[in-house]
Amino acid sequence: MVSLSFIAAVFLFHLPLILAVCSCMYHLAVFCAALQFRCKPEEEASSDFAPPVSILKPVHGIEQGFYSGLASHFRQDYPHFEIVFGLSGSKDPAQWTIAQLRRDFPHVPVKVVMVEDAGSAHRKRANPKMNKLERMLEQAEHEIVLMNDSDISVESDYLRQVVRPLRDPRTGLVTCLYRGVPAGGIVSILESLGISGDFAGQVLLARSVKGVRFALGATLVTRKKQIAEIGGLAPWADYLADDYILGNKIAAAGYPVHLSHTVVDTTVPRRSFFEMFRHQLRWARTIRFSNPRGYPALLLTFGIPLALVALLFRPDSPLAQAVLAGTLAARFLAAWASGVLVCRDRVMRKFFWLLPIRDLVALGVWITSFMGNHVVWRGERFRIEAGGKIKPV
Repeated sequence: MVSLSFIAAVFLFHLPLILAVCSCMYHLAVFCAALQFRCKPEEEASSDFAPPVSILKPVHGIEQGFYSGLASHFRQDYPHFEIVFGLSGSKDPAQWTIAQLRRDFPHVPVKVVMVEDAGSAHRKRANPKMNKLERMLEQAEHEIVLMNDSDISVESDYLRQVVRPLRDPRTGLVTCLYRGVPAGGIVSILESLGISGDFAGQVLLARSVKGVRFALGATLVTRKKQIAEIGGLAPWADYLADDYILGNKIAAAGYPVHLSHTVVDTTVPRRSFFEMFRHQLRWARTIRFSNPRGYPALLLTFGIPLALVALLFRPDSPLAQAVLAGTLAARFLAAWASGVLVCRDRVMRKFFWLLPIRDLVALGVWITSFMGNHVVWRGERFRIEAGGKIKPV
């Protein structure tokens, strides 16, 4: 008969130890993928390839750093572009910020599209952002369109850099990594560390192993032609991970997705711990349903908590101590490579020592993500279904 002490030893020492060793290998693979990406410099943006671009910016209310983020798009060193805003109806307070931007940058063509948002009887599909983008795309004047989130800030050469890969007609979409800019407080710092120190590494490793077959909401640059070939935006307007699905469908249509070396900033607002946990849980459940086969393997990203479990079970074990030390070293190497060398993240450079705390919180989010299929987004509750579709609850 198997004793309880044997079962405890297996599940609290041997299994966590084995998983922690596997996690070390994972982090070393991320380290190599980040170095490979960093050491392969991108071609300089060519001044003779600067086709007109329509920037589509769906917005919803006013967020922290809202004006400065939008203003960075108006300051582009680019010959011909327009900005199309999608607002959540005529009462959206973002319209006053847009009016100020129009006064401050009168040389930039601006269009504003009003689309009724969540809770409206006029809303056609579950994802309000996709409802806006569908209408905005109709109003966009140019063949090349750039879509990114409302909390993104960019450098003045951003458009030149992300449009350049489309010189090759075989390239279907360009996307890029992003780094968090905490608005204040330890919670926003922890959330920022997860962006460049964890998520960016996952993207770089996926690129190295099987290529990029998805897109990130920080930047999607494509042509109307590619959007038309995947059936337009309407078929994907019931998906929460709209950026992921658009990149995936364009890649499935035979067009490579290019990961640019350009890295943009996203503002991470000041949140309570509960608000941050709920935000991370929405993200985690979105990934779980969008990639159900690969999601359980994310357990290997939590090597530090796993090694700690083994060490707490047997504090005097030299093996557990060695595995924890090796896991810490591999974790810091991977985060430094993806966060500092690739994403040039000053938050990671300053607060990398908080990564173990961040990983403990992330493990709690990962475990909780299996305990339901509901998420809260912009104050509304949704149920996620197979494939990543959402329905309002």
